[in-house]
Amino acid sequence: MRLFRSISYVLDGAQPHNIPSGLLSNYRIQLTNMGEDSDTTTYTIPAERRSIRNLSTGSSIDSDTSHHKRRLMPMMYQMYESQYEDLRGTIYGPDSPDFHPAQASETLRKALSGMDTKDQIVINTLLYHNNFQRQKIRSAYEDMYGRKLIDDLEEETGGYFLEMVQALFKPAHQYDTLNLYRSLSNRYADRSVAIEIACTRSARQLRVIRETYHNDFKKTLEKDIAVKVEGVVGRMLTMLLCKSRDEDGKKIDDQLVETHAKLLVNNSLDELAKNLTLFEQIFTGNSWKHLSAVFDRVDELRSGERDIETLIRKNKVLHSEIRQIFLTIIRVSRNMQLYFAELLRAAMTGDRPDHQTIIRIAVSRSEIDLYDIAEEYKRKYNRSLEYDIQQTCSGDYMRLVSALLSASNNNNIM
Repeated sequence: MRLFRSISYVLDGAQPHNIPSGLLSNYRIQLTNMGEDSDTTTYTIPAERRSIRNLSTGSSIDSDTSHHKRRLMPMMYQMYESQYEDLRGTIYGPDSPDFHPAQASETLRKALSGMDTKDQIVINTLLYHNNFQRQKIRSAYEDMYGRKLIDDLEEETGGYFLEMVQALFKPAHQYDTLNLYRSLSNRYADRSVAIEIACTRSARQLRVIRETYHNDFKKTLEKDIAVKVEGVVGRMLTMLLCKSRDEDGKKIDDQLVETHAKLLVNNSLDELAKNLTLFEQIFTGNSWKHLSAVFDRVDELRSGERDIETLIRKNKVLHSEIRQIFLTIIRVSRNMQLYFAELLRAAMTGDRPDHQTIIRIAVSRSEIDLYDIAEEYKRKYNRSLEYDIQQTCSGDYMRLVSALLSASNNNNIM
């Protein structure tokens, strides 16, 4: 049965920041400029609750706390908070009565205008507020001082610290869209970030990303993939990014699980890698919970042989990006938070640290499940993610990432 939750949004005198027009009609929401006096409008939208996705920590959020921490904000930003009681981010932000963008702007201006930039104050102010509230702070800063906050930050800070600050101030849907565009367009033809986004963003988030992509880059995502990513990989990415996927709350069809499992067992990896009809039938559209059940059933049917993940990982004949797509689908379906923990571990233990991956995951998951990612990291590697970050990063950048990981301690960092 589909559940519905009433959510109230406080429209602080302006329409939400850069919401693609197509999204509004999709959700039957009318947002209007309320002028100088803020007003409150209530909308009713579907909110299917997802079942726990095999979090090995077994932790969950208290439902009253979860509901209390839901901020009054446009749906665009709600979609980038944790929607589910079993997942925990590290950034919550103050509830609306305690949110004062002018005061935060004044604090930032003082921190940026002295002889020495007070980076700790910048960190505290950033992480005390969620992504939507940061957009309000940016607007208030410009109104109060006639200056762009990002320009002042670029003038006073630098390096990976600045890169992460810029990411935290970018609207979450635009940040995802920009990362996707860069992955599709980079000269090294590295599509790993595109694969990550395709497999870890919800159907609603992907719909927003497609709209934002068209608005920001004046081309459809489908057409851009067709131009930039050749062959089977491009077709697979298009299916994953553009075909709607069932919600995890839908009941698993055991018969369909059996059908899909037998298709995987009875077809070679080579056939799976080139048969796009089969790929679409099994891997796109079906919920992650369904796919997890399929892979578990495949391992049962292959009893005594290599499990499907090992089989694919050890296969050196498959095109590397097709292998990566298959492995990402398997890992995400079984435990998305562990998948991100493994990415972070790889980013910190390679020949050189991959700071772009550290920043991307820390920022994009901060309001969704970063707390759980850190717990999965500790469970698998028997070491603290925060400790490893402190060994890998340095200076104010290290302090920013470390603070982001621990910001969920009641958000008492101001």
